[in-house]
Amino acid sequence: MKKIKVILKQHRQDNFNFKEEKDVLTIFTNDRGLSETIVTTNVFDILKKCAITTSEEANDLLHLAIGLYVIDQIYSRKIFGFQGWSRYFEIYIPVAKPQLWQEIKEELENTLSFLSGDRCFFNFRELIKEEKQLKFLQENKDWKIDKVALFSGGMDSFIGAIDYLEQGNRMAFVSHHKRGSEGKAQQKLFGALKNKYGDRSFETFRFWVQPVKKNAPSADISSRMRSFLFVSLGLTIANSLGEEIDFIIPENGLISLNVPLTGTRLSSHSTRTTHPYYIYLLQNIFYHLGIKNKIYNPYQTKTKGSMALNCENLELLREFNKDTLSCSHPDQNRWKKGGKSGVNCGYCVPCIIRQAAEKKANIEDTVYIHDIINNPNSLKSKSREDLRAFQLALERLKSVSEKSLIFEVLNSGPLSFSNKYELSDYVGIYKTGMEEVAEFLYP
Repeated sequence: MKKIKVILKQHRQDNFNFKEEKDVLTIFTNDRGLSETIVTTNVFDILKKCAITTSEEANDLLHLAIGLYVIDQIYSRKIFGFQGWSRYFEIYIPVAKPQLWQEIKEELENTLSFLSGDRCFFNFRELIKEEKQLKFLQENKDWKIDKVALFSGGMDSFIGAIDYLEQGNRMAFVSHHKRGSEGKAQQKLFGALKNKYGDRSFETFRFWVQPVKKNAPSADISSRMRSFLFVSLGLTIANSLGEEIDFIIPENGLISLNVPLTGTRLSSHSTRTTHPYYIYLLQNIFYHLGIKNKIYNPYQTKTKGSMALNCENLELLREFNKDTLSCSHPDQNRWKKGGKSGVNCGYCVPCIIRQAAEKKANIEDTVYIHDIINNPNSLKSKSREDLRAFQLALERLKSVSEKSLIFEVLNSGPLSFSNKYELSDYVGIYKTGMEEVAEFLYP
């Protein structure tokens, strides 16, 4: 496995380097339009515009998360990964308090390995302060926010937004979007929420981080580290508003657990972006850094269908659900003649779970590229993989005992029982979620 060395820098005045080593990439995580830059982002411009004051630890976390996201995107697993998957990174990171970060170094490395399947080794060094730093106001604006929630533009995040707004909370929604349909979906849904709940019902923070392909060594599409960036962005906003502000990640329990559907889907298919163990590990790391906002998923023990059926404004959900994007690759269709981006494919794992939820809650009008129930033969062999995996899993589960379901659930990762969710809850959500999918696939 080839070792990839990367130096992260927060600004151009940082002169740290390896003089005698070649093939060491340097990434400036807050670069501003220079021709050779590898990353462009609006994160720090938005923080400045909104007078968001971050702690040193939150600022370092943001730069780290941006760097990791870019690294994840520009090093192809096929080229640089062991057996086409796991990559080995050695990353040099400037932080305000190296000793503090050193204390959570091993835990952070293991957590990100659990998330991405890669091996990351961190070397923390003291941050050289920029002479001309971004000038943030000394005091935050009085936002009067009750809770902060991630808003991806997917069905789950839209349901979460509706539920919390219906309960009278003034929300801050944090989004990350790539260029393309994802950002457009978020804008349209925010418009619908403002029309319903009023302009003052919530604030939005719409961030983007974009690798510059022409300056990158390669490209990868797995996006595992995006979850860490997502969480870091949301947590930074929550923490800047006060450590008592909860940070919410709305995700149905079946997707969150993401139990491998077959024995061969334990690496590239086994995503852990909101897995409860991953969130538990992150909470401990952030707490050690002094970022004490509570992170939780209120829908951890609910299926997507249950989330939809019990949405606190089902009428609003039914009207605008068609505009949400839950697909793994919503822009893939644009390569087809006459095709357009921003359409759910219908055959990936999130789309199959989504259609099962829509059937349960009697939600219609979502457009899918493929109708996997009435026209499964329209799928090419590769496109049929997720459908076939669900079919095999459902057939296998017919002969699996209740006790053995525990081992099925633990295949996706260990589970912590220090919180309010018991093991039986996790097993129950997996069983109920798969039954929901079965009702869709076998009407």
